[in-house]
Amino acid sequence: MTDLASYRRRLQSRLAELAAELRVPGAACGVLERGETVVVTTGVANVATRAPVTPDTLFQIGSITKIYTTTLVMQAVAAGVVSLDDSVRSQLQEFTVADPAATIEITPRHLLAHTSGLEGDHLVDTGWNEDALAAYVSTLAGLGQIHPTAAAYSFCNTGYGVLGRLLEVATGEHFDRVLRRRLTRPLGCRATVTLPQHALLHAVAVGHVQEPGGEPVRQSRWSLTRSNGPMGGVIAPPGELLAFARMHLEGGAGPDGTVLLAPEAVEEMQRPQIDSPIPNEAQALGWTVRRWGELTCLGQDADTFGQRAVLRVVPERDFAVCVLTNSPAGAVLAQAMLELVAADRLEVALNPTDPVAGGRRDLVAVAGGARDRAAGAAARPVADPGALARWAGTYERLHHRVVVRPTDRGLDLATEPSGVLTALGVRDAVLSMRPVESFDDGRLVVAGRDPATGLREVAVLVPGDGGRGPGLYLAGRLHRRRG
Repeated sequence: MTDLASYRRRLQSRLAELAAELRVPGAACGVLERGETVVVTTGVANVATRAPVTPDTLFQIGSITKIYTTTLVMQAVAAGVVSLDDSVRSQLQEFTVADPAATIEITPRHLLAHTSGLEGDHLVDTGWNEDALAAYVSTLAGLGQIHPTAAAYSFCNTGYGVLGRLLEVATGEHFDRVLRRRLTRPLGCRATVTLPQHALLHAVAVGHVQEPGGEPVRQSRWSLTRSNGPMGGVIAPPGELLAFARMHLEGGAGPDGTVLLAPEAVEEMQRPQIDSPIPNEAQALGWTVRRWGELTCLGQDADTFGQRAVLRVVPERDFAVCVLTNSPAGAVLAQAMLELVAADRLEVALNPTDPVAGGRRDLVAVAGGARDRAAGAAARPVADPGALARWAGTYERLHHRVVVRPTDRGLDLATEPSGVLTALGVRDAVLSMRPVESFDDGRLVVAGRDPATGLREVAVLVPGDGGRGPGLYLAGRLHRRRG
């Protein structure tokens, strides 16, 4: 295997090829291996200004922010000012949701592992003042549950808004300052920011609107609101994102050896808390845990206004890779770059259930993982397609409806966003999904392509439980059948 510095040419060449093929305006890819880092870039940060992407260009890293927020929470736990397993309400008196039981049951651990059951995409703008998160928490009183607390997994942005406010109360500082003082500055990450007025001091990539195969057009809206900061508000260059990943690879130590997060807290963040309905996947605290061959891979993906980003960390190999792009088509670019780097540097193929795996291959049957077999949910070939009719119906979560219809080849999932999701630019779509595997516990795994991005999508239909109807997992979010 070539050394990392020599690998730069191959990495640069492939990134440029993919960006040209997919018409992605600009992209950056960084690899961290045994303490060494290489970053390559291509294209422009903004199609209107033609400013080039460089290693110093800041991209929105969206939900990768959740790993930063989790790290801050674990610091606060170590300091004794936050408890993972005491109720949020006992530590944040202003926290109230519609279900009285959930109000007193939900803990920070539930929020970090996406098991609180809160409706997950309560994305409201409460202004740009320092009280934005306090105002955000005050809007939760009427918010419902998609499942009972601790009963299931469902990706939940809302919970991270609550965690951001909990950090403010515990530390006496607003979230953006907590992030700077307790994490990014000690890491030497001076260009990692959350507020637009700070981003203006740097070269910044803007998002673009783009149809598959079409030309990119600059996105009219640039960043998330301040109340969404702990969920997805971090803006960073690729090298600084890898510096953050390196801290997690080095037992919580910063570049000067200062321990920013205790090794046991780093390990606790990586420990699976609940199995995902997707085979070979589990949710830890912040991190999603997958298998890359025989290796454990920690990851998080990002989807913001016209930007896409991915981060993968493999502790066993002291390895991390990130891809940052400024176009929806960048999701497919990220797929291909992860596959390339995993094969070249780790000599593994990505698990086909990874949402950013299989980007340029035909759909393949999903192999049931050891965790599924251990739980007694053995994988088997999909049954008679006629049995798919049982899944027909309308599935809903907050601001999103999916109508499932059987077809000759599988299932069509017609997605219908509403409310804040429509305001954020999410549009109706039809996903044509082919069944690839079923499990003894009743799960059905289906896969297809997102027509808006070309991205491979994996969805899972699950049987009813506890008196609740069947469910559909799409983009990690549980939808319940309502009709």
